[in-house]
Parts: sequence; structure tokens; C-alpha cells
Amino acid sequence: MKKTKIIFLILFLGFFYPFHSFSEIIKQKKTTDENYTDENSTDENPKDENPKDENPKDENPNFNIFLDYSSGLNFVVRKEFSEETRFSGNYLTLEVRGKVNDKISYHFTKPFIKRIEMENCEMIDLAYLKYKWNDKLYFLFGKQPFSFGSIEYVNGFSPYEHAYRYTHVLYKMKKKNQIGFSFIYNPIKDHEFQFQVVNEVKPQEGNMMIQEINYPMGYSVNWNWSMNPNNDHDKIIKNRWSYSIFQEHEKKKYWKLLALGSQFNWNPVTIEADYILSDEDREKSGHITYLVRLWNRNYYNVPSVKYGTYLVKLKYNFIPKWNLIAKGVYEIGTSKKGKNNDILGENFLFQKTYIYYGGIEFLPIIKNDDISFFVAYKNYRVNYSLDQIKKEDKNDHFLVLGLNYRVKMI
Repeated sequence: MKKTKIIFLILFLGFFYPFHSFSEIIKQKKTTDENYTDENSTDENPKDENPKDENPKDENPNFNIFLDYSSGLNFVVRKEFSEETRFSGNYLTLEVRGKVNDKISYHFTKPFIKRIEMENCEMIDLAYLKYKWNDKLYFLFGKQPFSFGSIEYVNGFSPYEHAYRYTHVLYKMKKKNQIGFSFIYNPIKDHEFQFQVVNEVKPQEGNMMIQEINYPMGYSVNWNWSMNPNNDHDKIIKNRWSYSIFQEHEKKKYWKLLALGSQFNWNPVTIEADYILSDEDREKSGHITYLVRLWNRNYYNVPSVKYGTYLVKLKYNFIPKWNLIAKGVYEIGTSKKGKNNDILGENFLFQKTYIYYGGIEFLPIIKNDDISFFVAYKNYRVNYSLDQIKKEDKNDHFLVLGLNYRVKMI
């Protein structure tokens, strides 16, 4: 498996190598760095970049390699009984991006460690090309992130948010980004519309289903916009809104997702608020399906459910180099009308989830998030309404002392 990954990386780099020799790239980077003034060096941080700006000014426009790594000392307590205490590498990803020419840019991301004790999700991998038609219209081709809204989903792709994410949408999707294409249109300043068509996610293993549709597709419409009344560097309000619909492998079965997110910046305080409604004709995560089948071995259906999730996050830069972060998540799961709800019933509230986050982050270098130290605590509670599965209630505690860093290799 490791040999395959290495071969794939070599082929990828070899494909783009003929366009720019490494000696030319390094020379261009050195010249570019010397030409930038102090004023330019304070431009927007890469993590806040507009999706169409693949190469911030502090990067080589043609070729960049980054290595993102996160590790920590993890303490886990489940239902008041200590489970484990250990050091672990939570995240290791290689990222390659740049430009082939003025029209074509590329982005490649490959994870090598996919274990995050603080999260119930895996890391992403990407491999896509972006084509610039003109200053307002762009096209994406390849394996790309889903065009979902919410600030929480965007944070899932940031190398600076390891300790504080609860990427609920990514958890449901198992982070298996699919191949497809996207249109990105910027009609006016600070407004972006994206229309995406991708393959639907493969069904979970063990989910018995009728394979009536072999190659279903998914469609997303995304509106990203911001407001900057003071006309300064920082956007006061950022919004990411989307609606998506995915055809399941079974006829007349769909997954519909509404994701609304807003970020409010009042230095030194940042507030994020998200609402995610997941309408699933076939449960995506398969968790409730699994629990119901444990209770009734003869149950072979997949329930139709709805999950409504509310997320609020507060980030306070109380002194230079130090951030205080607090976060809360509330989710309810209800059954839908349909033949698959013979056990759960109709409009039955079967699950409530509560998640509490708290953390302190230290940034050794002001205005640079490439290196950070953090301590983060999370309480994850799930209460089920069905008497038969109440024994599966969760009250888990996580504590992590960790380090994040992002290294620019080339």
C-alpha cells in the first residue's frame, strides 16, 4: 500500500514537472520574496483565502509542497471509566499545489495518518485541476471537496483547526470526496456562486440495499458571500450557504442537505454559528441502523431519518499569541414517514446529542498560525429515546495536549 502511494505521488509530480524545472521555480520564488514589501507580507492568511485564490502571495505561484502534522498526548474516558492515555500522531498530510500556467492551477492532498482522537472522522484527500475561464468564471475537475455550506465544514479543510473541529457533515460522509466538476462564478466583489455535480457516496459496508441505480449523482448549489463595511482587511461577516441533493442507489431515495453558516469577526472576538439539516431517506452514517439490528436481528431495513444540528463557536484572542476557544453542538435525530420506520415509528425523536468543547491555543509567532500548541477538552454525550438501545448512551470525555505545525518543503 505504501509503495502504491509513493508511485502515485511520483507520477503526479512527474506530470507537472515538464512545465517548470525545479531550478526555475526556486529562482522565481527567491525573486518573488525579495520583491514583496512589508505591507504585502501582512496580506490575508492562507486559511482565510477566497476559494478561487489557490496561491497566496507568500507562496510560489507555480509549485508548492506542504507537510501538515498534528500530534498530542490523548486522555480518553468513556462512561466514567478510563480507557487510555497515550501519545499519538493525529494528522499527517502532504499537500501539493500551484499553477501550470495563467489559466490552470492544481491541488493535490494525500493523508498518511487518519486518526484523530478528538473527532469521529477521517482526513480528506483531494486531486483536482482548476481552470480560469476569465476573472469571474472558474471550473474544477477531479476529486474535490463537496460544495457544502457552513463554517464548520470549511474548517474541516483547514490545517489550523485540528483541535477544535466537530465536522459533522464530514463525519456523515466518511470524508470520501468524489470525482466530479464544478462551476464557480463571481458576479460581484465578495460574492461567489458554485454549482457542483459529483458521484454519489458509496453505500456503507453492511448496509443491505437494492442496487437499482449503479451510478447515482449528487448536485450542490453554494452561495458564499461576505460583508466588509469598514473596507479594511478583515471581513466583518462571512456566510456560506448551500443546498444539496444526492440520488441514492435505490430509486426514489435521496439525501438532501441544507447547510447554513455565518462567521462574525469583531477583533479580538470571532463567533461562528451553523445550522445543518440532513434529510436522509436512507440513514447515511448507519449508526442507528446498526443499533436497531443489534436489538432485532431480523430487521433488514435502513431507517429514514432527519438530523438537525446547531453549532456555535467562540474564539477570543485575549492576549497576543493566545486564543481561548469554546464550542457547543446540539443535535436531534427524528424518524421520517415511510415503510422503513416500522420500528422507529413516524416523527419519533430517537436521539439527542450534546457536545461541549473548550481549549486554549498558543501561537509562538504572531500573525502566523503555522505552529501552535494547544490543550483541548471535549465532552460527547448521546441520549437515545428507545428503551431497547438506551444502554448505548454515551458520555465520553477527551483531553488532548498537542502540537500542530505546517512546513513548507518547497
